[in-house]
Amino acid sequence: MATRFASGRSGIEGPGYLVDNSILQKLSRSSNILRRYSAITNQFPIYTCPPQVLEYCWSARDPQEYAELRRDMELYTSAPTAPPQTLVLDIQQALWDNGLLRGAGNADVLIAAYAIVNGITILTADHDFEHIQRALGDGVLLQEFVSE
Repeated sequence: MATRFASGRSGIEGPGYLVDNSILQKLSRSSNILRRYSAITNQFPIYTCPPQVLEYCWSARDPQEYAELRRDMELYTSAPTAPPQTLVLDIQQALWDNGLLRGAGNADVLIAAYAIVNGITILTADHDFEHIQRALGDGVLLQEFVSE
């Protein structure tokens, strides 16, 4: 089965970032992550997408924290274009084909698909998106890993 991946910048002007939950959860304890996060948020637009917002808000421990996390997500712009089902399945197929299926969860596959169709870069502090990037090949998924 031939897998094709199309990226674009539907509705997005210039480069932007989608910040993974791994970054947001480590902001308060990693000066390196905080430094990079601050640099990109001062220079580039930050986008969200439904699976990323759900993943972030899911980490709340009580209703008040949920409300706070939800308000956090409302500060960012929603990625304008949702990925087609075929792209999501093509990413999953690429992970299968490269022996990396368990290297990224379903939410990360969806987040990657949003990033691809919107032409934005994922800022991450875990290796899940590196697995997706490796499975897809060079130039398909833009992601930046920041170590603690």
